[in-house]
Amino acid sequence: MEALQDAPSRAFVPKRFLLLLGAGVLILNLFVLLMAWTSLRKSLQTHRTQAATVSQNLARVLDAHVGDTFNTADLAVQAVKDEAERGIAHPTPGEPDLDDFIRRQLARTPELLALRTTDARGRVEHGSGAGAATAVDLSDRAHFIRLRDVPETGLVISKPLLGKLTGTWVIVVARRIERPDHGFAGMALAVISLDRFAKAFSALDVGPHGSVALRDLDLELIARHPEPVAAGTAVGQKVVSPEFAAFVGSGRSSGTYRARTPFDHIQRTFAVRRISGQPFYILVGLADQDFLADWWRDVAQEAVEVILFACLTLAASWLLHRAWTRQQAAQARLEALFAEVKTLGGMLPICSHCKKIRDDKGYWNQIEAYLNEHTDAEFTHGICPDCAKEVFPRASGRHNVL
Repeated sequence: MEALQDAPSRAFVPKRFLLLLGAGVLILNLFVLLMAWTSLRKSLQTHRTQAATVSQNLARVLDAHVGDTFNTADLAVQAVKDEAERGIAHPTPGEPDLDDFIRRQLARTPELLALRTTDARGRVEHGSGAGAATAVDLSDRAHFIRLRDVPETGLVISKPLLGKLTGTWVIVVARRIERPDHGFAGMALAVISLDRFAKAFSALDVGPHGSVALRDLDLELIARHPEPVAAGTAVGQKVVSPEFAAFVGSGRSSGTYRARTPFDHIQRTFAVRRISGQPFYILVGLADQDFLADWWRDVAQEAVEVILFACLTLAASWLLHRAWTRQQAAQARLEALFAEVKTLGGMLPICSHCKKIRDDKGYWNQIEAYLNEHTDAEFTHGICPDCAKEVFPRASGRHNVL
């Protein structure tokens, strides 16, 4: 009995039960993990779609802003060009000079840094704005050479350049001024500071790690927020991601893509638009680490919940296993006791003379020894009155006399 009670309970657990229990717990946890993964993946797609939508909306706003800036500059240049050509064709003494006209135009267009005209040799003749009082020769500028040498040229927008009069990074919008015989008489030009674009870009909420960039059709950088390196030194660079190069090669006017920016190696979702009527691309990028911050918090929360669920199921399965094991052990002990009772309740060979009992091995045992071995009963020895008379007759007689 003692040995039976001390036997490890594990001996009573069928292997199949353990396998089924383990498989059930594993399948349940895998199901919960799959549901969490599906939910997080759907949430990730939602966040990315929202980022693409936001970046597209911001790109549309900048498309309109940049386009309006260049259209306004062109209107001012055309007005100055027309006024200059009118003065050349029909000079009228006593009328306000061209400088006054340019000052009025510049006052109406705060987007511009300066408005000027040159003569046919490239010397600045009239103008208003930054550096207006300084004489300078612009004959070496690419936009001047093109307007001079190609009469049919209309609007010309220069590459970013350091202004000779302003000393800052600017873009020039220029048109050809002609004499009545269509000969070259100079150019009218408007100067736009690149800082204007940088300030407009910085006013947008693109997150701590977002970016906004303006590039020309040759993919040269015109303006960017934030500046990738020391201010101004990145202007003109053509370092672009393969994804942006592929977008330009596709010929599309707008679209989105995900890429790692070569400047800072930050993964972003970009919206790109070709500015209507202008030779520029506007790019708005939202960084993954910004717009996915909430998603990563959801990931951490889901991970904690899945881990807690796994711990709970493991603890529950262990408790179930332990309870079932104990039940099996108790049942085994009960069956053993029933077996013993059944043995004692059957036919027992007993000597008719000495009352010894024969066990299963053929040995004859005293009845008290047999019962002590096969039951929980314990014996004490005494003598009954009948045996006492037989074994101790004298003592029994004295007792009777007394």
